[in-house]
Amino acid sequence: MPAHAVAGHLVVIVAPLTALLALVYAAAPRTRTALRVPLVAVGAVTFALALWAGAAGGDLLDQLESAAAATGQPLPAEVRAHAKGSDALTVAVVVLGVAVLATVWGVLRPRRPATTGARIAAGVVAVAAVAVLVTTATVLTEAMGAVWATHGLWSA
Repeated sequence: MPAHAVAGHLVVIVAPLTALLALVYAAAPRTRTALRVPLVAVGAVTFALALWAGAAGGDLLDQLESAAAATGQPLPAEVRAHAKGSDALTVAVVVLGVAVLATVWGVLRPRRPATTGARIAAGVVAVAAVAVLVTTATVLTEAMGAVWATHGLWSA
């Protein structure tokens, strides 16, 4: 099994968890004391997994391109769509990570009074979290299509 399959599965489990924690953190100030450290920790794990999945995916893409060239078959469009979507997911994870790190010890720290800046920051974190959820779902769908489209290129 390619390393990308393992890393990819882990990302599609952990990235939505990070996004959901960020949404709750942004929307429910009472939860911030309990969620701040877990959110940062899970976010760091998500970031590392997204980088691993991207690197392993690049290696797998190279292998599939070689296999397609060796058999005279074109690389299915689904594979390229998944690669582009995966890049978008990595960007979304980085944006969410930056938004979280920029706010959890600042404007959205626990017990800080609600201000216009805090509401804006919560909105930015929420939008970034939704972006992670949407891109995760999209990448997962594209991954399934890419797997089915390349089954003729698999080697034992």
